[in-house]
Amino acid sequence: MARQRIRRIVLTLHLSLGLVVGGLLALTALTGSLLVFYVDIDRMLTPELVIPAGQMDGRMDPVPLDLVVQALREAHPQRTGGWRLELPHGPDHPIMARYMKPEETASKSFAPLMVAVNPYSGEVLSSRFWGRTAMTWTYDLHYLLLAGDTGRMVLTAGGIASLLILASGVYLWWPAAGKRGRALLPRIRSGFVRQVFDIHVLTGVYGLAVLLPLIVTGLVMEQPDWVKPMVERLSPLTPAPAIASGREGREVGADAALAAALARFPQAEPRWVEVPAQAGGAYHIRLFQAGEPGWRFPKTSVWVNGGDGTILELRDPTRWTFGDAFFGWQHPLHNGECFGLCCRILVAAGGLLPALLLATGVVRWRQKKRTRPVRAG
Repeated sequence: MARQRIRRIVLTLHLSLGLVVGGLLALTALTGSLLVFYVDIDRMLTPELVIPAGQMDGRMDPVPLDLVVQALREAHPQRTGGWRLELPHGPDHPIMARYMKPEETASKSFAPLMVAVNPYSGEVLSSRFWGRTAMTWTYDLHYLLLAGDTGRMVLTAGGIASLLILASGVYLWWPAAGKRGRALLPRIRSGFVRQVFDIHVLTGVYGLAVLLPLIVTGLVMEQPDWVKPMVERLSPLTPAPAIASGREGREVGADAALAAALARFPQAEPRWVEVPAQAGGAYHIRLFQAGEPGWRFPKTSVWVNGGDGTILELRDPTRWTFGDAFFGWQHPLHNGECFGLCCRILVAAGGLLPALLLATGVVRWRQKKRTRPVRAG
């Protein structure tokens, strides 16, 4: 009797949370599926982000980064702060520059100006604000529900509830000893009622391997400050460097700063060049080394003095502590980037599963509700 009572309680928890939180989980997962291919979809929606062969001026050598910085400052002379340059992903990709704190979006915590620059001519191709394009709006919906810190807390609560939904579902499904092999067979029986039940169960059981890491990594990225104290008990975390904002001596250009960083990591691939403000400061160069989990946002970092070109500080993922590695893997695991295209496709497909679970769960609930006997008054 006690076991039946526990099962009824778990079933009620599973059903209630599924109906209340299922829609939020489905929305978050579907938007996440789109964001796996964020750059590709954005280029499809924005023709200016595709460099035609005829605009390459008959050569494949890019212009110096100093010319790109000059073009950005000439196109936006009122913006005297620093720029973050994301170097091209491929030969027909532009340099994507971000001005992190434009006055037009100062009220938002994150809404940079995004400027595309032709890497072969230095021409400014487009200027857009974060949140005013389809994919950046989708990103804000996925990460904050378009509601800032309130949305972050709602998503955090939803993520915790989603873990309870998965755990209760596994408990309700868990077969008796000797029947687990048969229960794992991808078998859908005849009859609509049984088919709905089988699809729901198989989606949850097989999808667990994808959904569980996606939900956990999403929670960690939503609330890293909640997780850091627990991780630090197991392993130290390398602190962020304290870089002075002033400059000394002559001004070093972006190309020289990148060369200085590559001299320390000659086998690395440059990904980001953060140019200091016109008032001075340090360059932050982000490079990708073979073996890093994330390619677009790698963790190999070099800070270069903008005055004399000396190396101020660096971070090398090959020397990560366990704590550094834990946080360094969260984003690449969440978007599937860590194991290449196949993993990205798997993550994008996994984002469709919560919607299927919600749909079959609602149908199953309605089926049981219709067949439930009506108690006499």
